[in-house]
Amino acid sequence: MDHVARLYRISAAPRQVSRAPQAEECAAAVLDIVPAAMDALRAATRQHVGEQMSVPQFRCLHFVSREPGCSISDVAAFLGVTLPTASAMVERLVRAGALRTRPAREDRRRTQLQLTQAGRGRLRGIHDGAHADLSLALAQLSPNELRRLYDGLDVLRRAFLSP
Repeated sequence: MDHVARLYRISAAPRQVSRAPQAEECAAAVLDIVPAAMDALRAATRQHVGEQMSVPQFRCLHFVSREPGCSISDVAAFLGVTLPTASAMVERLVRAGALRTRPAREDRRRTQLQLTQAGRGRLRGIHDGAHADLSLALAQLSPNELRRLYDGLDVLRRAFLSP
């Protein structure tokens, strides 16, 4: 994880303000740190994906695990790729035994995607490895810093994942 911090030169402490920060200041802070945090997450994930699967394939599996029954068009939109690219990726994951397809009940022309048991196991292994790597990086923080980080992540969760 240190290589990510060096890449972005994340050494400066956040600016201290005596008053409650405004939404604009918080947005600037999120834009400043989230890309670096995502790079660390990607690096941790990439180490555990292995050679049999690409990171985009992992992201596809992860998306299908969160959105069972999604379509290939949904995968394409999520990954930001063309429909043929998503279709080829899904086909490779089906051949590898990680995904299965079935026609949608309401529209037989639409294909629904689901993880197989093997796909779930692969996803769990990658997740567990990345989780261990991120835990090691965060273990350098003090208990007070960990509490503040956890509370801040809860705030982000409510801001961005609320209905």
